[in-house]
Amino acid sequence: MHVVIYEPCPRGHRYTYVKRIVNAMQGLPIKLTLATTPNPQEHETWRHQLEPLKDSFALADNYKEEDPTGKFSFAWRTAAGFARACRELKPDHVIIPSGDGVVEMIAARRLLLQPSRPASVETEAMFMGVSWVYINRGTFRRWAKRRAWAFALGASGIRTFHFIDPLVVRSIKALTPGIAARTVLVPDPVEALPEVSRAEARTRLGIEESGRLIACVGRMDERKGIDLLIRAFMKASLASTDRLLLMGTFMPEIKAILAGEAKPLVDSGRIVVVDGYVSDEQLALAIAAADLVAVTYRRHLGSASILIRAAAQKRPVVTSDRGFLGETCARFGLGTACHIRDIDTLAAALRTSLENSHGFTPSPAAARFVEFHSVANAQLYWARRVRERLGLAAPTALRTWDSVLETALPLPGGEPAA
Repeated sequence: MHVVIYEPCPRGHRYTYVKRIVNAMQGLPIKLTLATTPNPQEHETWRHQLEPLKDSFALADNYKEEDPTGKFSFAWRTAAGFARACRELKPDHVIIPSGDGVVEMIAARRLLLQPSRPASVETEAMFMGVSWVYINRGTFRRWAKRRAWAFALGASGIRTFHFIDPLVVRSIKALTPGIAARTVLVPDPVEALPEVSRAEARTRLGIEESGRLIACVGRMDERKGIDLLIRAFMKASLASTDRLLLMGTFMPEIKAILAGEAKPLVDSGRIVVVDGYVSDEQLALAIAAADLVAVTYRRHLGSASILIRAAAQKRPVVTSDRGFLGETCARFGLGTACHIRDIDTLAAALRTSLENSHGFTPSPAAARFVEFHSVANAQLYWARRVRERLGLAAPTALRTWDSVLETALPLPGGEPAA
């Protein structure tokens, strides 16, 4: 069997998901090919994620990354690249780790009788987020987007849709039963790491050991609410030894805040800035170094691996009370969820959460939540269909989301509607 992973975009977390799929296929009697952008070795994500695995797959690097600034053209051209990869590589099975937008354009191309994949090529695709789920219930806009989205997925010809957001799967099961039959809720995998003390983690990161630390790691932009976090930290009336660690790639609007209103705190070392690509090791160390992890995303659809990583390392979080972030925080006792767009509310949450961080104990429900999102469990899900087609049993049983919910905490307002 020839299995192709179609991922032309090397940026962000995309090669991390490719790495998980490659590892999931290890030991199976298949030929594995990665269809991706030309010269992927030039990207830092390749060096960190795929270079050690390069002998585990064949490389087909003539499927260029399209310009992401135009969402429609990006998805349309990426879908065209998918059709070309199916024709040229002649796979039996294709996995698309980043299907958002692309799957809809695969459907559009089929409906317009454009070149598409042969019917004999079975395909799986993963979605990071689904926007209609987060639109206010009862609105025509939500209804229209849901109907169009469900029609597109149905017309795509793709057999299996993977989602990493349980809110999405809940809504799909309730509102789009035709798609639900082809839907799987899969883990957003997080590495199991040896425990590292705060002192050791700070030493390895080159950060002052004393004082309390709030950590935020990832892309530093307004969508992730970094501007809100900085301003709330400035208003929180914390001790002079309390610091905020910002680690990731900084966008111009955040650099402007740090060079302007927040400059005194940067100059004094109370805001610690680490600008650049964050390796898996740095990410783990930043969370281990923290007393509190900030996940103050302003606009966010779907899962957030930083929330899962904080739970895995037993660090409390401050996060939004909306969507996946708010529900997951409450359901598994991961910390404090609040209205982050109100600076005073967020500042108070930072202050209170930091005071309580020393005595933070994860709830028993958090342990199953972390186990579900383990790399080992995720790899079982990714290899499941290929194993079925090969007639091979899984080496161990899957940890299902239903089993995770058995120990979950009741939500304060009761179970939400789909």
